[in-house]
Amino acid sequence: MPDRLRELLIIRHAKSDWSDETLADIDRPLAEKGKKQACKMGHWLAAQDLVPQRILVSPAVRTQQTLARLTRHWPHKPEALEIPDLYNATTDTLTHLLRQQPDELTRIAIIGHNPGLETLLSWLTGDETLARLSTCAIAQLLIPGRWEELRPREAKLVQLVTPKNI
Repeated sequence: MPDRLRELLIIRHAKSDWSDETLADIDRPLAEKGKKQACKMGHWLAAQDLVPQRILVSPAVRTQQTLARLTRHWPHKPEALEIPDLYNATTDTLTHLLRQQPDELTRIAIIGHNPGLETLLSWLTGDETLARLSTCAIAQLLIPGRWEELRPREAKLVQLVTPKNI
């Protein structure tokens, strides 16, 4: 049994705005509902003392806006790294990024997109029934060992929280 657990927060971006059909997918902003969702979830994360040390975030406008609203009222701003490969990332890409994280980071968040985040959640827990991430949902996972040792079916889902159920 490893002496330390890592914590991963898988965060799907908040609800996006589809009103401008001329925008490329990567350029879609948050809808008004999404802005409220992200603020609500940011307050919840702070109240639960779940502010991560580092956030890996997709370059999409809606993920960047989700990040800004999540962290708006946090007591300190964690390091946020914009990772181009997070846009439309596969499980292989996501696990590769996580395995490269420094061992001293014990809580990391990823803000990204479905279906990649849902398949990552299934891969990590081994439970495909868990993999429903609505907009701005947060899955809190405990992972044994070091980031570089990340393996399938070893993470434990602590909680799956959505803006509707807080």
